[in-house]
Amino acid sequence: MNAISTWKRVLGASALLTAVVLGGDAVANGPHGAACSNASLNGSYGFYRTGSTSVGPLAALGSLTFDGAGTLSGSQSISRNGAFQFDVPITGLYIVNADCTGKFLAPDGVTEIARVVITDRGNGFYIFSESAGNAVYGVARRISAPDDSED
Repeated sequence: MNAISTWKRVLGASALLTAVVLGGDAVANGPHGAACSNASLNGSYGFYRTGSTSVGPLAALGSLTFDGAGTLSGSQSISRNGAFQFDVPITGLYIVNADCTGKFLAPDGVTEIARVVITDRGNGFYIFSESAGNAVYGVARRISAPDDSED
């Protein structure tokens, strides 16, 4: 099983689920009250994911870096039914809509990996994916923005 298909199974339709569960508050405007865009995700984010897969329960922890223009990269450590994989690379593309919902795509730009809802003016997001009996959800929070510097 390749990392992209694994990522797809584990990540996707949470935008609707999260909006319903949170009464629509998650679909807030982007930075400074403006509509969201790809620029709403920019910098580094830490995330966790959990749920069920065809091989059993899943837990994952990792980080993603977004370039603000539609490209993401990162890595994650995953436990599937107690079998661990560490530092699994992640690459892909993303699209953020004006209503702060969006999609993560495989590097081919076509295969949908997950659905997301941008929260807290781009400081976090909810993520959900489902496929072939798998359902996984997660939360991400900004670690640093691109203009953060260490003096």
